[in-house]
Amino acid sequence: MEIKITPMRLALVFGSMVAALVSAHVVIQMIRFATGDKFLFGLVPLFSIGSDGNLPTFYSAFAILFCALLLALIARASRKDRYLSIGYWYGMAVVFLFLSVDEMLMLHERATEPLRMMFGASGLFYYAWVLPYGIGVLVFAAIYARFLFRLHRRTRFLFLAAGTIYVLGAIGVEMLSGLHFESHGGGNPTYVALQTIEETLEMTGIVIFIFALADYLDKQFDGLRVVLSSSHSSNDKVS
Repeated sequence: MEIKITPMRLALVFGSMVAALVSAHVVIQMIRFATGDKFLFGLVPLFSIGSDGNLPTFYSAFAILFCALLLALIARASRKDRYLSIGYWYGMAVVFLFLSVDEMLMLHERATEPLRMMFGASGLFYYAWVLPYGIGVLVFAAIYARFLFRLHRRTRFLFLAAGTIYVLGAIGVEMLSGLHFESHGGGNPTYVALQTIEETLEMTGIVIFIFALADYLDKQFDGLRVVLSSSHSSNDKVS
């Protein structure tokens, strides 16, 4: 038995999880600021999308890892076509694998304090990890510019939309959050609102990227399929 996983179905699944997580976060934060934590029974740290080591963190790490898997599948499927530059696809897979590990282990958060002391960072760069990561984004963009413009217009547009939204949240709104935190601290409605915008943009960017990759697989290699064998085992394949 063979089941084809369509790009829209994937986007709806991941988008629904994002909507559920953001909605739970918003409702819990509204109750928190209206009444305090006495009616929430520890739900704030579990569902806060601005915290680490909780359900939103696990989701984000998994979604980014799923992108790495799709990129590796594209690279593998592209081996027969020398013009598709499989090195670029594998390179992106490694980058997204790193981002998934970073999300799960909070690597950039752990680097913030040492980097702040090293650079004497403040204001928009209070969360000093944005300095090396911002440079990394620029280097990545320079390396991949030629590759990007060799892609089909639809794929290029989706990649650019996903990357812009993700970086706008991960670095742009993060810089505003750092500026606010330095002056007013965290735990206030404005800071939580900035965190909400930041994480929602990041997760939305990843959902768009998942759709873009699945759409590319669908157009170039007839899509992503799950094959169920007679022994009830399953595996993904590109055909």
